[in-house]
Amino acid sequence: MRRLLAIALALFCLANGARAFLAVQQTVQIPELPTAIPPAYLSAMSVVWAVAFGACALGMWQARRWAPRVTIAAIVLYQANLWLNYAVFTRSPEAFERTGFSALLSVISIILIGGAALWCERKFAQHAA
Repeated sequence: MRRLLAIALALFCLANGARAFLAVQQTVQIPELPTAIPPAYLSAMSVVWAVAFGACALGMWQARRWAPRVTIAAIVLYQANLWLNYAVFTRSPEAFERTGFSALLSVISIILIGGAALWCERKFAQHAA
């Protein structure tokens, strides 16, 4: 379970790294393209989340005792950041039609990642005792 969680966290890291790369690439190649979220903000936040999830993935892979708690905090803060971005930058009235599905995905990711992290924390505590 620990390694599966580490792989999932690494995928979150890669997805945010790719988003940062694409935001910078879009700014350079098509600077006049209007976007809902400013590309500089998007790339900066994506780098922050890539680093955070990368650290969590590494911590879980190495079975560090701090990793489960930090992972839970990271996934909750990440989802909160996504919802803040959604609330601040959404312009289209059609975007609110997918709010329910987005909320469902947020809850599922918090439950799965958070639950797996709690499971790992208990395993880490059993091995330490």
